[in-house]
Amino acid sequence: MSHLSRPRTLDPLTRILVYLRAGLHLTFALLLLLGLFRYAAADPARLGDSPALPLVAALAGTYLVGTVRSPARFAPAWLAVVVVLWCGLVAVSAHFVWVLFPLALLALQVLPRWAGLTSVAVLWAIAAFVPLLLHPEGWSTGSALGPAIGTVVAVAIFFVYRTLHSEAARHRRVAQQLRATRAELAATEHEAGRMEERERLSREIHDTVAQGLSSILLVSRAAQASLSRGDAATAGEQLGTIGEVAAENLAEARRFVRDLASPALGESVPDALRGVIDRVRARQGALGEPVEISLQLAGDTGRALPEPVARVIVRAAQEALTNVVRHARAGMAVVTFAVWEDTVTLDVVDDGEGFDGEYGYGLRGLEARVAAVHGDLDVLTGDGTTVVVSIPLTSAKELP
Repeated sequence: MSHLSRPRTLDPLTRILVYLRAGLHLTFALLLLLGLFRYAAADPARLGDSPALPLVAALAGTYLVGTVRSPARFAPAWLAVVVVLWCGLVAVSAHFVWVLFPLALLALQVLPRWAGLTSVAVLWAIAAFVPLLLHPEGWSTGSALGPAIGTVVAVAIFFVYRTLHSEAARHRRVAQQLRATRAELAATEHEAGRMEERERLSREIHDTVAQGLSSILLVSRAAQASLSRGDAATAGEQLGTIGEVAAENLAEARRFVRDLASPALGESVPDALRGVIDRVRARQGALGEPVEISLQLAGDTGRALPEPVARVIVRAAQEALTNVVRHARAGMAVVTFAVWEDTVTLDVVDDGEGFDGEYGYGLRGLEARVAAVHGDLDVLTGDGTTVVVSIPLTSAKELP
């Protein structure tokens, strides 16, 4: 029958069930052949005229066809034919009584619980008392007691089998749920990684190309104003500044496309900070809005820093100074870079107007950068603004 077919998944419990089913079929064949052998051994001469041999062949063929080809919905009918043929053999000789054992297992598996148990009791009664009626000369109390013990063992084996089957099914369900959960988690992580990558690219573009283009736009407007006033010398200086900013941003964009690296990581952090300050000074000078910016160093600033930490420090200086000249309208700013034993700090202090405390896109992006290396960002505003970045040197986490 199809319910006896080999399962596709051979986990340990399912493998046990396969062996049990194979053992059931093998037991049926051995007990049937053993009955035939004992019947033939008792009186070889009568085997040719006896219906035993045709009944054995019919029972074996029916059993084989049912276990291999017959659909599950025909299982009760198949079992009924098998039982009828077995009853015929029991009527011929008591030697076939012991086929009761696999038949009891089949009845319990094919039929509903109570119908199966009732059928098992009927099968035992046939095995115990049909020989008494037809072959009383060879019957004894053991002829009823032996099949009874075999029937009880068959029932116990069946319920053990069913428990194992339920456990195997539960394990398969759990495995399927785990696979589904794992697939869902992988999809979620993929989406989270994609969104994180988008956010990272957005920050990189804001801190590089966008700021450069903004500077070019502002200085170009200043150059146009100078030309309209007839101040060709100032306009020339401003156009030179535009060219320098454009060249720097072109190189930066090329580096960004090539390997998404920070533009200043080939330098020491103090040199990179000086470059940032020089560019801001040049742009503000070209705009006619000069700002005094100084750099102060403290601690072991010559110490080599982890690349992610150095990158964040440089970006923090860029963003803070951009806010100083764009929003604070400050005339002076002080950048302090310090490297201590287990901490790196960057302070940017200005004397500008301050702000209402709400972070814009740049500060939100900077906050995310700093958090990515387990650092802290604090912004104090009032009479002027102070941006404080503190990063522990114990952090080994890379930026996304």
